[in-house]
Amino acid sequence: MLKILYVTRVPTTAVHFVLPLAKRMREHGHTVEFAFGPGAGLTEMDASGFPYTMLSMEKMSRSPANFRVIRQLSEIMRKGQYDVIHTYSPVIGLYGRLAANKAGRPLVIHSVIGSLLASGVPYSHRLLFVASELATSHMVDLFITLNDADAMAMVKYRLASAEKVVSLKYEYGVNLNDFNPEAVDRRELEEVRTKLGLKKGTPVIGFVGRMIADKGILDLFEAYRIIRANGVKAKLLYVGDVLTTDKDQQTFEKLRELVRKAGFEDDVIFRGAQDNVPLNISLMDVVVHPSHHEGFPRIPVEAGAMGKPSVCTAVSGAEVAVEQGKTGFIVPIKDPERLAAAIMKVITDFALALSMGEKARQRVLEFFDENKIVDSQMDIYEKFFMKRKGVAGLSLSSFTM
Repeated sequence: MLKILYVTRVPTTAVHFVLPLAKRMREHGHTVEFAFGPGAGLTEMDASGFPYTMLSMEKMSRSPANFRVIRQLSEIMRKGQYDVIHTYSPVIGLYGRLAANKAGRPLVIHSVIGSLLASGVPYSHRLLFVASELATSHMVDLFITLNDADAMAMVKYRLASAEKVVSLKYEYGVNLNDFNPEAVDRRELEEVRTKLGLKKGTPVIGFVGRMIADKGILDLFEAYRIIRANGVKAKLLYVGDVLTTDKDQQTFEKLRELVRKAGFEDDVIFRGAQDNVPLNISLMDVVVHPSHHEGFPRIPVEAGAMGKPSVCTAVSGAEVAVEQGKTGFIVPIKDPERLAAAIMKVITDFALALSMGEKARQRVLEFFDENKIVDSQMDIYEKFFMKRKGVAGLSLSSFTM
């Protein structure tokens, strides 16, 4: 049996991307623990019952003070005597592999979430990422990407050899018991509609995510202005907030000011962070994901699970999350006019929106069932350890399925 340490930047990443896999690993008798910095998601982690260590991460992820996390992680790894370290996201992935190397090199797996190779990422960030990867990628035994584009880019830029990279096309799965239109409390839904002033017949354009510039919240508002200028009446609902760990603490306030100056205070609703995401998606007629860069856009998948069409920018993995023209639309990044045009197509054609929502739900059932995704992840683990048979005292027999 294995002892695994999952390392993420914040608890939210662990909740969204790791918990289903960790629970399956625990069911098979493996020991699983977590380490992450401060942030939202601790309630869910406490409920999961997994032991975790809080890392001494500063608010700014690239703060020089965060290098002490390498020392902290190294000490955790030495004491824990883990067989495998599995890291998620770029910065903590770098810290994790350096710590593992210092601790005596347990096997290291890294999931590429939020690739910094994407076109929407500032050039300086991409340059720094490539440099750090070139210097440390040899410390990683297996890279798992969320899309084929990231896998090919890593090989192209010689950040990893082809045999060390696996593309898990559908890494983000949905709990179909939670994300189920039939499971929504209709009475509660109508109460929220009334509270927010959402009237039948007026379409609701929705956003779910962090309220920062990189998520495209200003692009969405500009698209909304265009929609209103075209005479289309609609509400704009933002669901989300700024995390204390976000470097961008200004854009949300800038957005509020733009809304005020435009005179749309009655039509643009800021709902804040919400625990019941399925219910909030149910309030929306189209879910918009205008992000500038992603490892994989999960919100369109959640929207599809709730039978809602989506409009998504052309970030990495968009073509997997959204079937163009069938379950929604994919538009260029940072292009409010194209974003507005796609949104208007959906909200002005009830039959199209209904058809897209139904097809989106079926697509999620086929490809994004959380249980199927975990099966794929477990298969990657099994094949990885089959190749590593005999290495570091591990063998396939130690990975009983």
